[in-house]
Amino acid sequence: LQTKSSTTKLDLVRCDVAKIPMRTSSIDALHAGAAMHCWPDLDAGLGEIYRVLKPGGRYFATTFLSTYFGSLQTAEGGQTGVNRQAFQYFESVDVLRSMLVKAGFENEKVSVEVLEPACVVIKCEK
Repeated sequence: LQTKSSTTKLDLVRCDVAKIPMRTSSIDALHAGAAMHCWPDLDAGLGEIYRVLKPGGRYFATTFLSTYFGSLQTAEGGQTGVNRQAFQYFESVDVLRSMLVKAGFENEKVSVEVLEPACVVIKCEK
């Protein structure tokens, strides 16, 4: 990663999303790439993200709609045998948006965009 200024400090932290080891309102931005569907407790994770973000802080994420998991196949075209119980399934953009609003994000500051066939890009501002 490159920064614009040598005085910019960037800390990368890997942790349990339901127990983020940061002070309340202390983080400028958080990213969860292709991860939300794997969280055991989505409400707790989103609540923690909202808690640690500063006012004006941003959350960026990617995940998948439920239609994606039904179409997984091997390169040879066979079914993967994915354990469907291991994932959270998001039926629609509206379901995802309501979860983010429930966590505290204002509806006007939540963007949920679908990229074909079922990848979702999420952008929120606290």
